Amino acid sequence: MACPLASRSQRAEDNLLQHYRRAMELEVDFFSAQPYRPPRQGLSLLVVDFDDTCTATDSIGLLMQTAIEATVAQADGSSSQQALRAELQGQLQWLVQNYGARRSALLEEILPEPEEEAHDFDMAWLGDFIDRLSEFDREMNGVVIESGILSGIKKGMLARAGASISMQPGCLDLLRRAADAGVPTYVVSVNWSAEMVRAALAQEGLSVVMAEGDGQSASAAPPGSVVVYANELEYFGDTTTGNIRRRCECAGDKGRLLDDLLLDLAAAGEGGSGISVYIGDSMTDIPPLISADAGILVGRNDMVRQVAAVAGIDVRLLVAAPLDLTAQESHADEAPVLWEAGSWDDISAFLFNQQFKLAPRKTSSFKERAPLNTVAHGKVPRVLAIAGSDSGGGAGIQADLKACMAAGVFCTTAVTALTAQNTRGVESVHMAPTAFIRQQIAAVLGDIGADVAKTGMLPTPEVVEAVAEELQAQGLVKLVVDPVLVSTSGDALATNGVAEAIKTHLLPLATIVTPNIPEASKLLDGRPINGIEGMKAAAEELHRYGPQWVLIKGGHLAGQVTHPDDQEGDAGAGLLHSPGMVTDILFDGKNMIELSEPHISTGNNHGTGCTLASTIAAELAKGADVSTAVRRAKKYVWRMLERSMDLPLGQGPQKPMNHGFAIADWSADLATAAAGSAGGSAGAGAGVAATSYAAEAAREQRAAAATRRSRIPNRCDLRVYVVTDPVCNAAQARSNAEAVRMAIDGGATIVQLREKKIDGGAFLQQAAEVLEVCKARGVPLLINDRVDVALAVGADGVHVGQGDLPAVTVRRMIGADLILGVSVKTVEEALRAEADGADYLGAGAVFPTGTKESEVIGLQRLQAICAAVDIPVVAIGGVKVGNAAETVAAGCAGAAVVSGVFAVASPADACRELLGVVDAALAQRGIS
Repeated sequence: MACPLASRSQRAEDNLLQHYRRAMELEVDFFSAQPYRPPRQGLSLLVVDFDDTCTATDSIGLLMQTAIEATVAQADGSSSQQALRAELQGQLQWLVQNYGARRSALLEEILPEPEEEAHDFDMAWLGDFIDRLSEFDREMNGVVIESGILSGIKKGMLARAGASISMQPGCLDLLRRAADAGVPTYVVSVNWSAEMVRAALAQEGLSVVMAEGDGQSASAAPPGSVVVYANELEYFGDTTTGNIRRRCECAGDKGRLLDDLLLDLAAAGEGGSGISVYIGDSMTDIPPLISADAGILVGRNDMVRQVAAVAGIDVRLLVAAPLDLTAQESHADEAPVLWEAGSWDDISAFLFNQQFKLAPRKTSSFKERAPLNTVAHGKVPRVLAIAGSDSGGGAGIQADLKACMAAGVFCTTAVTALTAQNTRGVESVHMAPTAFIRQQIAAVLGDIGADVAKTGMLPTPEVVEAVAEELQAQGLVKLVVDPVLVSTSGDALATNGVAEAIKTHLLPLATIVTPNIPEASKLLDGRPINGIEGMKAAAEELHRYGPQWVLIKGGHLAGQVTHPDDQEGDAGAGLLHSPGMVTDILFDGKNMIELSEPHISTGNNHGTGCTLASTIAAELAKGADVSTAVRRAKKYVWRMLERSMDLPLGQGPQKPMNHGFAIADWSADLATAAAGSAGGSAGAGAGVAATSYAAEAAREQRAAAATRRSRIPNRCDLRVYVVTDPVCNAAQARSNAEAVRMAIDGGATIVQLREKKIDGGAFLQQAAEVLEVCKARGVPLLINDRVDVALAVGADGVHVGQGDLPAVTVRRMIGADLILGVSVKTVEEALRAEADGADYLGAGAVFPTGTKESEVIGLQRLQAICAAVDIPVVAIGGVKVGNAAETVAAGCAGAAVVSGVFAVASPADACRELLGVVDAALAQRGIS
């Protein structure tokens, strides 16, 4: 029951505010009517946020529901549709809860309670706050993309959904009046569909166009139209793929847009006689709100007020704003002011009382000004690859074209040299004339254009300088430099002086430079680079030459110790084998980031450097930030190497890869053909083998599962699979992280963190501590049950049981590259889990156990499960040193142990003993 006193107090406050607003309106009307009022206030730019500013409610929920209905409509039968809808609603619920919980935790960490007394404007604190908030929003968009929930929507469905959105009264009328007056008018949104935003704004006949590209021109905005600047879903035909073409994801992006528009007006000489206005409602609007001459808040937002109070920003009622903001002097040390409007009527009264006098628009002083290219549905991302041709098809321009196509980007080329090469090496090089290279670049950029340029083989210093000059002349701002100096086989691909020319002419222009260790050494005048610390020092030194980011690739250190403490004497002395990991170093001038993944040993690795750089360029062209682009590119290259192992392409040591593995999986096709051939040969020599009906049925089910599965399982070493137990570790007076460290040091090959009785925040902290231990030792960490914790902490995968989220749903949520394990008890559950995307199975309980009340399946059923599937199986439940060999003999790839490791004094000794037993049993099966 509401408190009567509180209710009366609120009504009194609302009534007082209403009277105050009316009094200010009357005062404005009175002074505006006087004969000697100041000149009318001009308006040079209007930018408006979309969700909850223009709209009555947030539109993201509507977009998600549209996506669900689009997917459900493709299912056959009402029962199938009902089940699929329930599954997708559960996925949506998890996404919403995960976002809400993590956002609340972030704000609790970075947003303090305001001080009671006012203080000076704190730009440093506000900048840090906006950076953290922006980083979070970008990360959450990545989670949505990985979930796949936005796939399968038709363009027409988005338009219909947008047209159904309820708009704030007075909003569309104000936008129309501004646009008709010739004011450059933008609507900016973090919504994932610019098409939905367009349709919502066009409900009452308002002319709406889409902005193309990241840099916007206010002076070229078409009069009479509102320009939409937002993200857009990517399409295959007229159907969404689930990916987002990212353009405006966060507060930082909104701030940059307004800054670009203001700079454009200043450069064109069109912004001096009018004010810029930004209208928004939330924390993501704060950067443009304080950058505009008038930052107007629609409605009262307590979170915005809290941020403003902490940052020292003044919030006042719009009805009290000066009639002429252009006459207000501002000083750098003064606090910004935000003007709070109760409704769009308040905003209209403020702006239109001056009758919207348009600031004069002058002719641009530039010789040429590109018009705003408005398109109906986004743009085609474009990369210009400037590199040499590889006749063997593995590296160079050929790799660039294939990598960009795989990433969904259009790639143009400027060929710098022709090489005669194959898998054995480079036989000859024919360099293109420098003038002709210039002509290629100018021809492409003068017509098709490019969002990003990527350089590879530049054979002479003259070519390097010519490329730099052409890119600068064309005004291209994003550049990926892959300093190709030597081929993978060791053949020189550049003359003397190229390394110095790259440092002098290209690195100052580069968004990112991507040398491997030998290339970085050449760029640094032959200085040796040893281990991780050596790579970090090289990254810092290369950054001094001007690139925004440096990526040092560590593949040449595979098989070596990567930390200097493990080395003795000179370089190369005392080098030991690493635990199967490859680490790259990414540096932006402040932050040193280690990016590691398991090393894949394969002869099909020709062109990895070209492919990585081209994929980074492709992701940048699609709108990703540099860090995200690098991470996506590394994932793609890793999966490509995995899918290209043992492809019979050439006789030499450097074989090419399958860039289009998602379209044509040659490895799987060859394996299937080989299996069929082997089966036919055996049948011809041995006669008709005795088979049971059950075995034949199992084979048919396995074949069906293999047909449905369109991915190669992620590899994981299951030999000693340890599952944490907080009770066991507490009894031994040690933390989970300490116990895991001891287990790994003794030989544990994979770790599952299992916590059943703590809340999400505590689980997340535990996971972060254990992950740090695992990462440092190159051992994967899986999270039991909690997909949200796994994604939040960046774990290597998830393990789920039959009572948890369905495996097929979890696979969609975590993407293709994280490990997924599923607990099973029957052959049917095993086959379903395999078909749903599991990478391995945990079968059991095999023996009686006190850890968990489970039905014991025994060795016979364990053997049947192992025989029925093609993915590895680990035995769970009651497994100890004394019986582990029996489970391996039944077909398992390893043993999962809880108390046998964590209930003893020395987890290291327990793992060491178990590893010896498992390895011996595997050797008995001929597996080394």
